[in-house]
Amino acid sequence: MTTTRRLAAALAVTATMLAPPARADVAVGDKISDANIDKVKDLISPGLEWCIKRGFPMTVGETKRVEWPRAYKEATEKYSSQVKLSADGRSMENYVAGQPFAKLDPKDPQFVTKIMFNYDYGYVNGLDDTDLRNFDADTGSIADHGPMTIERHFLLDHFRRLFWTGRLYVDPKPEKPNPNGYRAQQGLYPVLEPFDLKGVGA
Repeated sequence: MTTTRRLAAALAVTATMLAPPARADVAVGDKISDANIDKVKDLISPGLEWCIKRGFPMTVGETKRVEWPRAYKEATEKYSSQVKLSADGRSMENYVAGQPFAKLDPKDPQFVTKIMFNYDYGYVNGLDDTDLRNFDADTGSIADHGPMTIERHFLLDHFRRLFWTGRLYVDPKPEKPNPNGYRAQQGLYPVLEPFDLKGVGA
């Protein structure tokens, strides 16, 4: 993630954390569209607002508690208190596994940077490894009010990601020795369809 993208994401998260609790007159099952988006405008992200205003409706669902994976939670409780940012804020010291910074203080000068490290080391990005096979992807344009127009359809053979640090399930853990000092490495290849791109990968 580039520095600009990190900063933008951090500012968005910070604004959300510091904002007062919002209330809205919505109920489970309500259909939200461009016609009634004001009901939820204070509860959704700018990205969701953009989609709804351009013809992508949203149905309000029940709130559900999202539990951390047990190993991730235990690692956070065990190790987070020892983690510190380097003097330049570009790396962490004493990180082992789990969420690096479990306790955040908005008055901390490094608050935003810590949020981004928490995001980058969150379990939703994967823990030990990720392996996806034979999946589809589409590219195209979105009309001002209407569905996406698919311009190209892709069939991808294999996406794999290996985490070198913060490993919780597969030995060696919590770190797999790597001389380059990488956090993770990944590959997406080969493309199976369309034919003119078959075999391409990254």
